[in-house]
Amino acid sequence: MTKKFLHDTAGERPNQLLITCDKKGNITGTASRESCHKGEGLTHLAFMSFLLDKKGKVILTKRSPLKSLWGNFWDASIVSHVLPGESVKEAAKRRAGEELGVEVNFTVVGSFYYRQAFNGSSENEYCYILTGKTDSKIYPNDIEIAQIRNLDSQELEKFCRENTDKLTPWFIKAREYLNLTEVLWPTN
Repeated sequence: MTKKFLHDTAGERPNQLLITCDKKGNITGTASRESCHKGEGLTHLAFMSFLLDKKGKVILTKRSPLKSLWGNFWDASIVSHVLPGESVKEAAKRRAGEELGVEVNFTVVGSFYYRQAFNGSSENEYCYILTGKTDSKIYPNDIEIAQIRNLDSQELEKFCRENTDKLTPWFIKAREYLNLTEVLWPTN
């Protein structure tokens, strides 16, 4: 893969259509990205993917300061929305290319609903959690990502304990919902 695999560097598109849903993930229609995040927001489908590199370390990404919500906060490897006409796995695969320049197949390992306000906007999402692995070189897209960290299970736990105030709310919620260490590095 090369950097040209990354998405066009337009960044967030306020008029992009997202899939709206109820708090259980049942699809109800579509609305613009801007409408989904304005004020209390409209519940919409999102996902977060945890990607293991060739050394078996999870890739965490620090969101670009250009992001409208939680810029400069640490997050899962790949995070975005499911767009009309695509499955959750297809959305994760699309964004793996756009954000990290890799092609990956993902597995859904859970989901949850959350809402969190941020400076007059909010995230109001039914969020799927996925995992995947890659042996490919990572090409972070600097429109989306300010920094990456590759952490083993012990490093991940320590990093999260020491940086709780610098983690996105959905990352924190995913850690409450799942034991990420067991999901990413199963012992059996």
